[in-house]
Amino acid sequence: MEEYEKYKEAGKIARDALYMGIKNIKEGRSYKEIAEKIEAYILDRASLAFPVNISVNSTAAHYTPSMHDENVFKKGDVVKLDVGAHVDGYIGDTAKTVEVGTKNYSRLIEAAEKALEEAIKIIRDGIKIEEIGKKIEDKIREYGYNPIRNLHGHSLERYKLHAGISIPNYHSKSKKRLKEGQAVAIEPFVTDGVGIVVDGGIGNIYRIEKDSPVLKQIKNRFNGFPFAERWLYDIYGESTPLKLSFFLKRRMVAPYFKLVEMKGGMVAQVEHTLYITEDGCEVLTA
Repeated sequence: MEEYEKYKEAGKIARDALYMGIKNIKEGRSYKEIAEKIEAYILDRASLAFPVNISVNSTAAHYTPSMHDENVFKKGDVVKLDVGAHVDGYIGDTAKTVEVGTKNYSRLIEAAEKALEEAIKIIRDGIKIEEIGKKIEDKIREYGYNPIRNLHGHSLERYKLHAGISIPNYHSKSKKRLKEGQAVAIEPFVTDGVGIVVDGGIGNIYRIEKDSPVLKQIKNRFNGFPFAERWLYDIYGESTPLKLSFFLKRRMVAPYFKLVEMKGGMVAQVEHTLYITEDGCEVLTA
């Protein structure tokens, strides 16, 4: 039960941080201000499982502001905020989409929310992955949109954000089953585009690719989880760009690329962390 309690605490912290961030997203506010506010909130209570993702409009995932980022929220932006906290390695992962100052994409956002709700209703011990994907896809298509086929939900384990099981947002024909006691993140991505994301350049998020004594500070500080470029300034100061370039050239560190909808479609995302029980699931980030 200790594992469950830590997942539950991480889920609560991630949820509260997400909603605090959502409340602060306003026209003219900077991406960096919001990301740092959320991350400070989490660090006062737990640890960071990954940098706050702030993905706007056709960007679906894997963007966090850099140290010198000048992006600000604009009226009409569709903002995906994805937040992760961990307690002793047990992760809470959650996301929500908001529109800044307009309601042009309310139906797109609703499609993602309803798809997640439908998935939660059927998830239980023994359910096939394909059943979850079909339920998500059916609801998204009912709204007239497309699921993003190459962005998936995932299982969680201690210190493992993506722990080996992928949960597609479409009918994948996967016969794998979820089991009681597993933690999973379910995250429908919905678009009015074609439903494929492609690399859109550096997203300022990185991971250790090759273990090395040179990376000991990074590994110890971030527990092997993804880290942000701006976090490295606490270690290397103004020499961070040179250090990061050195690590990348020697393939010691690898980037997560910003993921954008292939045809420039608008994207909405929602996500909850669930704990699988015998006859259902508990939403840990609600």
